[in-house]
Amino acid sequence: MFVSDRIVFLELQKTGCTHIRNLLREIVGGQFFMRHNQAGANLFTGDRFFLGSVRDPWDWHVSLWAYCCDGKGDLFSNLSTTGIRLKDLGWKKDPYSVLLGVLTSRPNWHAKQWKRTFRDINDPGAFREWLHMLHDPAYWGDIGEGYWRCPLNRFAGLLTYRYLRLFTSRKNHMGGLRAISSPEQLAEHDRQHCFVRYFIRNENLEADLLEALKLADVPVPQRFVTELTARPKTNTSSKKRGARYYYDAETEKLVGDRDRFIIEKFGYLAPSARDLAEGNPQRRAAGTTT
Repeated sequence: MFVSDRIVFLELQKTGCTHIRNLLREIVGGQFFMRHNQAGANLFTGDRFFLGSVRDPWDWHVSLWAYCCDGKGDLFSNLSTTGIRLKDLGWKKDPYSVLLGVLTSRPNWHAKQWKRTFRDINDPGAFREWLHMLHDPAYWGDIGEGYWRCPLNRFAGLLTYRYLRLFTSRKNHMGGLRAISSPEQLAEHDRQHCFVRYFIRNENLEADLLEALKLADVPVPQRFVTELTARPKTNTSSKKRGARYYYDAETEKLVGDRDRFIIEKFGYLAPSARDLAEGNPQRRAAGTTT
């Protein structure tokens, strides 16, 4: 989470948040706190402008898995640790929240199975194995983050859960999420409680960031506007192929069903639909060949 006098940026994993944070620090100053954590009540004083970031769900899942293949990230640590993970959780910065998470976690007895899905970043079969496990109730306790205990997991995926946790819930206030029992209630909860005033889309990151700063009345030097698109992305995985390569019809539908809320709210298209829109119906079929 990045905090300045004017802006609070909440970081949803694998949506370009490290890159956005670095750009914000350069433009507006401010401080970086723990990654991907919820906003505390103290941040809702005054007239701060809350920013969030999102990403196409199909691309997001590939990016998240590829990052695990590189042995990086909290999700990789959770999935690859047998039993209950205790290391590198941020004990010094937020001991209460960490302790609460540990006490409500469930031991992971599937670490070998998860590690097998990280065997080759260029293997779409490995990705599909991982994706099916990620959306299988038998493995939800391994993920951590309280996802396995939240009833909305029956119809909403990890991306949707993380979105709601960050952008509609304040720190240590999860009761609203646990009361959601249907997709309709989920959408209504977002309408009533989402406090983010602008979402930066990973696919349009630089332009969206500039628009967000304009809406927040933050001046941006012209030299920065000119240089912005040339800046390299940060904290990326080593994958070289696009999302289309990894999906077949079954896994494309799985993501479409589980993260339908994100897809409908932000107007994302499935890989096959994108190919048709781009006038290349054969591209997806070629890309998903194993």
